[in-house]
Formats: sequence, structure tokens, C-alpha cells
Amino acid sequence: MYKAIIRCIGKPTDVWHQQAIHSYQERLAPFVHLETVELPEGHKGSAKPDEVKTRVAEAQSLLKGIPKDAWVVALDETGKELDSPAFARLVADWSAGGRTVVFLIGGSWGLDGEVRARANLTLSLGKLTLPHSLARIVLLEQLYRAAMINTGKTYHK
Repeated sequence: MYKAIIRCIGKPTDVWHQQAIHSYQERLAPFVHLETVELPEGHKGSAKPDEVKTRVAEAQSLLKGIPKDAWVVALDETGKELDSPAFARLVADWSAGGRTVVFLIGGSWGLDGEVRARANLTLSLGKLTLPHSLARIVLLEQLYRAAMINTGKTYHK
């Protein structure tokens, strides 16, 4: 079992998002000690938010609580694309020896360059742009799939 932290901007508002997140968190419990940190959006409810200031504020929040020795993965559409077996192998490598793995999911306007610069890897979930709550669900599903692959279960076929 390893520890993973998902640091994300915003909270899921749709009931089905909440249900999917909860379902995958339960499925992952035997394999991963998962901590989720939901951070406020950087625009603080402004009617006319400044995109740059918002991304900078969100970057500061995302980066603030990362353990020093953690392996950091930023989710961004410009990142590296992997198939599920390759992702599973990397998760096993990243978490070897009890290292914490931190996943960073930005807000509506994506990640500030400071977040990508801090990350050990910038990962893309595909070329499509996903809302941040849906990206979180896809990440959780892939973490569960990685656990199944790495333990020899038949979920991934």
C-alpha cells in the first residue's frame, strides 16, 4: 500500500461526480491510502476574474502542502500521454519504498507554469480538454486500473 494525495482546485458539484469519486475511493482503499485536498478556486467568486492571477493563486494553493520527498504529477493536456499498463508501471515505480505520490489538478483555466515546473511529470489524460471534476474521476479510475494491473487482477483486459 502506498500513499497518494490528490490536490485539486474546486469541489465536484454534480451528484453523479460525487458518487463516482466516492465509488473509486472505496475501490482504491485496499491498495492506496488516498487523501484528497480540495482547494478553492483562485478567482474567489469574482464576476470578471483575471485568468493569470487566478492561475497564480491556484498554483500557490496546489504547491503549498506537497511533502518534500513526494513524487509530483501535474495533470495537464500538454503532458505526456500513457496507456494504462505504462501508467501502472510508473505508479509502481513512483510509490516504491513508500514514497508519497501527489497528483495536481488545476481549475477551469488550467495550470500555471510554476506547477508544471515543480512536477516530476506532467501527464495528459488525453488530447480532449476535461472539466477538472471529470479529470479527477478519470484519474481515480486509472489509479484503480493500475492497482488491478499491478496486483494481477482481471479488471484490465
